[in-house]
Amino acid sequence: MKLVRDNASEFGHCSRTKSRFRHALLPFFGGIKGRQIHSRLMTLFTQLKDLDFVSERGKRQIKLGLQTAKGKRVLKQFEFIPQQRLMTDLYEHSVFDWNTQQLTVNHFNPSLYKTPKAATHIGVILGVLDFDFDHFESALERSPTYFLAVDSPASSFSLELSNSIALKHSGVAVIGLRYYEIIDQEVYDLQSGIAVRVLDYID
Repeated sequence: MKLVRDNASEFGHCSRTKSRFRHALLPFFGGIKGRQIHSRLMTLFTQLKDLDFVSERGKRQIKLGLQTAKGKRVLKQFEFIPQQRLMTDLYEHSVFDWNTQQLTVNHFNPSLYKTPKAATHIGVILGVLDFDFDHFESALERSPTYFLAVDSPASSFSLELSNSIALKHSGVAVIGLRYYEIIDQEVYDLQSGIAVRVLDYID
């Protein structure tokens, strides 16, 4: 029975963290059904909890797992929606600087990828989340959306937050992209091709 109680306690910890973390990043998930990322987030936080080698079973914590080198790597490599080739390419051409809270993208070429029929542009957005893994307090700042025509050649650009954020807890940098149809300066977001992933993590 103790093993069952221990597992239930740790499952509850991961589930609460998953719910609060997802809620903190809701602006990035418009158009994405919750169940699409629910299991992936649970798997992520279970992995991180398992990397807590300090606490006894039943009391292992995600925050302590994130203090390990492997824990940091697991979070930094996390994709909310996997196997998005366009996002993979964008990520590989991106560099995030915690000092300036600026994202620099070099030689990104959206014209290499198949796009939804109605899409005219790709929108890229940067976010920095300050997240308290103990009490679930959070603050999120985002950049304005940067638009690229889907047939744009390779180009470089930078994204900056609308307001810089003073980190008090753990910092998670996130990048998001989605397709848009822009007609005579009217912007319509499309529900296909949405992608979000972690750029970097700092504690």
